[in-house]
Amino acid sequence: MALLLSPRWSWCAETGLRERPHILVEGDRIAAILAEPPSLDAERIALEDGLLLPGLINLHNHAFSAPLFRGLADDIAPGALPGHILFSLLMPLGDLVAEIMDPEEIGDAVEMALLECLMTGTTAMLDIWRPQQRAFIPRASALGLRTWSCPYLFTRPNLAMGADGRPEWRGEDASEASFDFVMRLFAEAHEGPDGLASVGFGPHGPDSNSPELLRRVDRAAREMGAIVSIHCAQNPLEIAAVEAAHGRRSVAHLAECGLLRPGVILGHCMFATDEEIERVRDAGAAIASCPLGFARSGRAVPLARFLASGVRLGIGTDGVTLDMVDELRAAAVLARTQSGDPSQGAAERMLAAATRDSADALGRPDLGRLTPGSRADLVMFDLSAPRYQPVWNPLRALLTNGAGRDAHTVVTAGRLRVANRTLLRGDAAAITRRGAAAIARVWAEAERRGAIPAAIAARRAAA
Repeated sequence: MALLLSPRWSWCAETGLRERPHILVEGDRIAAILAEPPSLDAERIALEDGLLLPGLINLHNHAFSAPLFRGLADDIAPGALPGHILFSLLMPLGDLVAEIMDPEEIGDAVEMALLECLMTGTTAMLDIWRPQQRAFIPRASALGLRTWSCPYLFTRPNLAMGADGRPEWRGEDASEASFDFVMRLFAEAHEGPDGLASVGFGPHGPDSNSPELLRRVDRAAREMGAIVSIHCAQNPLEIAAVEAAHGRRSVAHLAECGLLRPGVILGHCMFATDEEIERVRDAGAAIASCPLGFARSGRAVPLARFLASGVRLGIGTDGVTLDMVDELRAAAVLARTQSGDPSQGAAERMLAAATRDSADALGRPDLGRLTPGSRADLVMFDLSAPRYQPVWNPLRALLTNGAGRDAHTVVTAGRLRVANRTLLRGDAAAITRRGAAAIARVWAEAERRGAIPAAIAARRAAA
């Protein structure tokens, strides 16, 4: 049966703001956008204060990290940890997960995070995960999320602290195993445009992968038409390591290895220079920026510089938060405070980044738009709450005062997944209980073994 959505407003970056449209969905595509409701047999959803958008696309995420580190890695004062947070908290917990969690428990935790994404308006995401988190794909598809899985690749997979206090990548060469895992996963799980699940490559970074592996990834990705996601210029230590090993900074090194081009998404580029950002732009690659993840550690991502450069920009949550409305608001505020220009980070610009521009970064011009023939991945927000009233401009209302939990209707591939804020296929409460229980078991074992530093454990006890 066809689906007819009748909001008060609709918007996409291609067509702008419309009032009282009727969006007809047939199969997995938008069939028509009409001024009057048609007289045909269709499931109808009308929302008087509804704002219909293309579904939000999260361009850089680590879903499993969200529940695992939630609350543990926040509000940490200088000196509260016995060393860098990566070595004293994040890595030990990650190692413990690999040791004690079975695939079902990992799937439960991932599904809880994915449920939050879907219920707050995300319809598609690129997620980077380790091989033991393979349950990500079936759990996401069961909920109805469109995904790009980009499993990590490493040449040296073990991160340790060197004698000089700097991080060092060690361990046996894992290039072959990493590459083979992605190739097998692509063969088994990649569905392409007509399915929900896509598979790409996720080399961790230019410091943790050899030039040989990066070039091999580039060749394979071109042949397969696969996306590549790689962290780049995310911290000064990475840049220094690449420069010491190869005589050039991270962006130039990726260009040398073939990974500065359309179809490549650079995670963060936090410490990229203006010239490097322009080089990314000119090469047709994209930057995925995650403002709240860095804000948690007291750093501001250079949103104003990204926007001023004209580089293709997407927004991700990095597994720190999972609400894209929150993330887009943070991005807009940063752009304004950094530039001193209150017109920077306008709602239309930020929503374009999370819809059309991210879709184009993924090589999917059939997504991120409300146009006939586009895939029907849609979200309708309910702007009836007092915090929105009165509505002068619905886009600004959403990003200034809104919340992802106001996603009333979510559609992916033409199918209703959420209606009236209710998950239609699955038990949201049960998914949450299972996921919380799985993480609670890890936390309890981590405390028992001392993997959660005493200062963090004491803080929870005091609360």
